[in-house]
Amino acid sequence: MTKEELIENQKAERTACSDAIVNSTAPKKVIVAGAGTGKTFTFQQVLRANGSTNNLAMTFINMLANDMRTTFGDIAEVKTFHAFCKKVLHAQNGRVTMIPFLTKIIEEDAVVKGTPLTDVEGKFQRLEDDDEDVKFYLVRGDYYDAVSFDDSVYRLYKALQERPEIIPQFDQIVIDEYQDFNPLEVTFIKELENKGNLLIVGDDDQAVYSRRNASPDHLREVANSANYENLELPFCSRCTQVVVDATNTFIENAFKNGNLKGRVEKRYECFVHSKDADSAKYPQIVTVQCTTGPVVAKYVDAVIESINNEEIAESWKEGNEYSTVLVIGPKQYLSAVQKALGEKYPQMFLKTSDEIGYSVVEAYKLLLNDRSSNLGWRVLSSLLLDLKTGKSLVEKSLAGTPFRELLDEKFVSDQELVLSFIESLKDGLQIDDAKDKEIRDISGEHYDSIAEEFSPKDAEEKKEPDKAKPSILLTSFVGCKGLSAGHVVIIGANNASIPKNPATIDDVEIAQFVVALTRTRKQCHIVSNTWLIAPKLNGEWQPKFSKSSFLDWIPSELIDNKGSLRGEDFG
Repeated sequence: MTKEELIENQKAERTACSDAIVNSTAPKKVIVAGAGTGKTFTFQQVLRANGSTNNLAMTFINMLANDMRTTFGDIAEVKTFHAFCKKVLHAQNGRVTMIPFLTKIIEEDAVVKGTPLTDVEGKFQRLEDDDEDVKFYLVRGDYYDAVSFDDSVYRLYKALQERPEIIPQFDQIVIDEYQDFNPLEVTFIKELENKGNLLIVGDDDQAVYSRRNASPDHLREVANSANYENLELPFCSRCTQVVVDATNTFIENAFKNGNLKGRVEKRYECFVHSKDADSAKYPQIVTVQCTTGPVVAKYVDAVIESINNEEIAESWKEGNEYSTVLVIGPKQYLSAVQKALGEKYPQMFLKTSDEIGYSVVEAYKLLLNDRSSNLGWRVLSSLLLDLKTGKSLVEKSLAGTPFRELLDEKFVSDQELVLSFIESLKDGLQIDDAKDKEIRDISGEHYDSIAEEFSPKDAEEKKEPDKAKPSILLTSFVGCKGLSAGHVVIIGANNASIPKNPATIDDVEIAQFVVALTRTRKQCHIVSNTWLIAPKLNGEWQPKFSKSSFLDWIPSELIDNKGSLRGEDFG
């Protein structure tokens, strides 16, 4: 078959696949498809086909929800799963406050009570209804008049069982990234089967969230169910031929290694019409072993420097923007690259998932909304009072007494002054020196953060990015989900990093590597290193790292191996 015939055949088959999805009258449909196969575009076609705006689209990832919101316009309500739960709970309860740090607060309360919580978020996710930790959490959540992520889903699921009418009927519901959902969320979605036609989409090869009890088995169960019509999207219009071939053979070798049991078989082919030029220009994946971490940064710099203006401009193209370069790897490597190159590349950003904590700023925000907020006063007392007093107050609050009533009157009046000061700041009022000094004395070390957070910000003209320069994003194997880039550089590709143990490779590690690989639109580089800092530290030889065994799962003919590079190789 000639290339021209292949292109025409693929075009015809892709149209047939799309038509089959759009024209299907099955009330329940599932699509299991690989990266870059046009799932969001297909959603749009399905939603537009019913001629209604009474549609719902949900996904797990904020960024994907934002993309769908832009794409769909007003034809569907687009929400992340937790945002949808918050909205419905709000409609039922008059208001609901979503507090990401609520679990941390309730865990601290449980320690004071003398019964520390054990994996309470996991218990919500696994629907362990009768567990005492779950019961305690719900009582304290009621006391604080707040929800966090998992308990918001749990509360809505329980309410839905009693009052199915709290969620309205929709003409079409689409659920994306189904492999990322945990047992609680999956059980909730099953309730949605009664709320309208349901289209579930996902890829069990991209199941990267095992730490929150998510499992690809949920998607596999749906794909193998006789209740769902199984449809396909086999053509990848994002990745080059070599990346698609590498992904397919990587997965085949994972099977040979005994991994991916129960995987949904799916076709995954490069859509030649879209990727012919890029595939010809970048026929191989580049691998290299650098001596140390600092040399890895030099290699990343060299990759960025090699990108031509045409490809930079293409990455900034309006309506199809993506990062020019995506650097994926463990946090310590990303931080080193940012430190080495951040000044040279102002449009380089490090995307990390920081631990969820709280500060006096969060407490004051709560109290500005509600002066009687139990959570606001609880946070302030824990941060501003001594440890013994703070524990005593929490212990007394366990009986349900409003937290403000437990506090010393002088403490309350001082904090009321701070709140009054904040309101004056927000209104742009002039603060006299005496008042300012009084607030400084009360707030102490927290004064600067309060003033910075609540002072009116000068209206600054939005700084437009320099589209003549590359955009560069640094992120983790999990954080790269939903992203793509012209050039992808996977760093820290060593055993003990990915995979952590070559003898016992986890399916999640395979999924993370597949996700990283398939972010690539043009060329992918996989970089390992022999040492992190130096071969010798404090006079001691450091043990060598070995290249990731995952590299052995990619055929050598698909790889351009640059060998080993040292710092001096970069001039």
